[in-house]
Amino acid sequence: MLKIKNLRTPMLIFSRKNLKTKLLLSIMALNFSLLGVDVAMAHSQNNFFRWEIIPLIYCPLAVLATLGRLFFLDKLWSKRIFKVSMWLGVAVGVIGTFFHLTGNASSHWEPLYKIVVDGSPVAAPIAFAGVSLFALVSEGTVGLERRSKLLTLVGYGFLGAVLAAFFDHARLNFEPVYTIIPLITGIMAIFSCLWLAKRSPDRGEEYFFLAVLALNLFAGLLGFVFHVLGDLAGTQGIVFARFLYRNPLLGPLLFCNLALLGGLSIIPEPVEPMLEWQKEILKKSKEELLPIR
Repeated sequence: MLKIKNLRTPMLIFSRKNLKTKLLLSIMALNFSLLGVDVAMAHSQNNFFRWEIIPLIYCPLAVLATLGRLFFLDKLWSKRIFKVSMWLGVAVGVIGTFFHLTGNASSHWEPLYKIVVDGSPVAAPIAFAGVSLFALVSEGTVGLERRSKLLTLVGYGFLGAVLAAFFDHARLNFEPVYTIIPLITGIMAIFSCLWLAKRSPDRGEEYFFLAVLALNLFAGLLGFVFHVLGDLAGTQGIVFARFLYRNPLLGPLLFCNLALLGGLSIIPEPVEPMLEWQKEILKKSKEELLPIR
């Protein structure tokens, strides 16, 4: 028979108090996994030249650190490993962005437009920093502070997604015209997230926010279908190289992911149980107010 103390960790996993934290950490582990797949597909084009192997090494470590924190939330060692791993993810994102920028620039002077539009996607590596910061906030804070910070990060995440879509679609001169759809829905999401992050919204504002997220979810799925059709166009069969190096399959799904994170950010925060002395004060306050009524 299992002893009660041996059930402490599993019980903690499903306790209501930590449910939102564990849900967010689960999604972060999935995010790091998908980032690893996306980077592996993109960097395989260069046979993982020089430092391109760094994010591929980091992703499994980040997944393990996040899962370790998820299943051992009450352990100090998991907290330390998790924090170090996430700040390492911030560094990987910043350094990756620098490498992409310098990699696009040749020894000769080139216009800034060509540096950010042509070559490696400059807005992609910063996703590591965004996911790592989101994970740190998910685990390190609680209450209205966490809600506000998460919404702010999702807003900046949409900003990165819009920039990535802008630079990617600018290569096609925004032809066909529906390539501007993610730019419009993404900008709506940026302002909605940052607006809600600074205030306590009423029911109508929350419904509008969820509608904007649903719009981005639909735009992401629609973009995924268009990317697949574009990769299949003009071929007699499936050419895997097209899926790897032409229209990125996971790019449009970033909007779906951010819509999901935005929805999770506004899940009600856990409420700490009222202590006995707080109950006593509340009881006395009600008793004092009764004669006035």
